[in-house]
Amino acid sequence: MSDQNNNISLLADIGGTFCRFSIIHGDRPDLKDYEKIKCDDFDCLEDAIDWYLQEIKQQDIENIFFAIAAPIQGEIIKIVNNHWLVDRNKLINKFNLKYFKVINDFKSIAYAVIDLKEDDIESIGENSCNLSEKTEYSIGIVGPGTGLGGSAVKKSKEGEFMSALELGHVGFSPQNQLQKELTEVLEKNHTRVINETLVSGPGIENTFEAILELNGQKVYSMQSEDIFTNINNCEFASQSVDLFFEILGQVAGDFTLSIGAFDGILLTGDLINNHLDLLKSSQFSKGFINKNDYSEMMKSVPTGVIRLSDMGLNGLLELYKREIKL
Repeated sequence: MSDQNNNISLLADIGGTFCRFSIIHGDRPDLKDYEKIKCDDFDCLEDAIDWYLQEIKQQDIENIFFAIAAPIQGEIIKIVNNHWLVDRNKLINKFNLKYFKVINDFKSIAYAVIDLKEDDIESIGENSCNLSEKTEYSIGIVGPGTGLGGSAVKKSKEGEFMSALELGHVGFSPQNQLQKELTEVLEKNHTRVINETLVSGPGIENTFEAILELNGQKVYSMQSEDIFTNINNCEFASQSVDLFFEILGQVAGDFTLSIGAFDGILLTGDLINNHLDLLKSSQFSKGFINKNDYSEMMKSVPTGVIRLSDMGLNGLLELYKREIKL
């Protein structure tokens, strides 16, 4: 594909709430003209792209690289927790594309992890997660946001293998009496209580409302960020945040065991980075290692937070370099 080196490529990381756009100019592999928009502000993906190209005064694009919050199946893909559709043929025809690539958003993050430096990862527990010194490793990536994403990276002498996994849609397993009672309340409004029913932005809102009901209080809604900012003056907000991090640890620990990510688990996303101090002082590690016969082994698994933002776009940039053969 070296004949495409003079083309303009559009990159987009599309989640449940936000879409992040950038472009690449031909053989200069760096991100330009970054914009972050709310998906609800546009009726469809095509309208959002038209707005972005007009905003940056770019008339034509020849390649598209998308990372989207959805399993990549079929010609028309419905983005999870979002009203947009990704219609391959419609996009190719509308923009007269030469090349179109779409991958899962957490697979894109997995591509970005390959190039992380030691300073890009902040350790949570006692064990550091320094990937740059390892030639072989198996790690997992977990990110709560509008939903709950997960992916795996396995690196060996033969190469790298990245896979996106539907961690958020695995059934939630309560670990104590309070969590069992919480699950029973959530089952009233959810036909199936899954991990992201609790471990996500909307998940902490679900937890807050369920705790109010369990305590005989009038149930009302509070946005996730307001829950975090009210932990010092609302005991139910404080309890919700405590539960959020403890359950995040449980889910991340289960994920470690299920994919064999014994070289480390990395957390990513704004929800985590905006509340890093709370995460460090929380029961995350307790939930992570609480695995009965495997608890001692889990203590040796490094956990850390990726401190870089826009990992989805960075992963698309890495994919672009590989696809365009730069």
